[in-house]
Amino acid sequence: MKTTLSYEQKIEILTDPNTPQETLELLATDEDYYVRELVARNPNTPLNLLELLATHEYSYVRREVAFNPNTPQETLELLATDKDYYVREGVARNPNTPQKTLELLATDDNPWVRRGVARNPNTTEYIQRLIIMTNANQ
Repeated sequence: MKTTLSYEQKIEILTDPNTPQETLELLATDEDYYVRELVARNPNTPLNLLELLATHEYSYVRREVAFNPNTPQETLELLATDKDYYVREGVARNPNTPQKTLELLATDDNPWVRRGVARNPNTTEYIQRLIIMTNANQ
């Protein structure tokens, strides 16, 4: 559905954490992928919309879903296997990521993903050791 809002108006609306969910749903189908990124980033985006945006063709949109702390754990598990390391890094840094997913990402081939796991507040000592062992073997 088309809106009559200017690009600047859309950006202003989407950077407001109190944007109504109906507005987020409308803008989630905007033709501009940056607008869709901001929908994925917004803390008020409904879970079903985050799940939908997690399958978006543009990795930048999926990355914002991965970073959103409200993203369901099942969606984070799906994004943990994304081909784009930026998306996996977002999952690694998300405080809602399950432990078993953090363990998987602790051995990721990409150092930025492993660094994201190390920065996650829920990373255990065991997972830290996995990162150290993986780094040593790289």
